[in-house]
Amino acid sequence: MERSPHNQKQSDLYKKVLASFKKHGQINPLICTKEEQRYKVCIGNNRFLAGVELGFKEFDIIVVPDEDRERFKEIVKGYKQTDIIQ
Repeated sequence: MERSPHNQKQSDLYKKVLASFKKHGQINPLICTKEEQRYKVCIGNNRFLAGVELGFKEFDIIVVPDEDRERFKEIVKGYKQTDIIQ
């Protein structure tokens, strides 16, 4: 089941990510898989929605071949720490 972006945008976390994205831009890449000709955001949905809301047309991404949770954890360990992990 996929989450509704409208509901997600109402959360406090989303509002914090939006404020951080507005102030600093994108700090950490989105983690995605590629399905045919489209990318699926696996980690970073709030960052993606915030960037779209702010008019971003391009995002830094890391593409992983499949939804490998261990690989996701490895990538996230390398994220830059911020007041809000975005």
